[in-house]
Amino acid sequence: MKTIKKITLCSSAHCCPDIEVIEKENGEKEVIIEENGQKIVLNKFAWNLLVKYIKEGELKEI
Repeated sequence: MKTIKKITLCSSAHCCPDIEVIEKENGEKEVIIEENGQKIVLNKFAWNLLVKYIKEGELKEI
């Protein structure tokens, strides 16, 4: 597993989720969203669909 990109959604790494894009040994990419030890893994399709919804305005700020 190789980390491609890792960001934290706020300036304090202790209170906000981390988002990490990884490349697995087989070349597939996944996005891991982790907060307080809880992890959600999105495959490439799910991540790209989320990005699409944001770009098209389907998902907006709340």
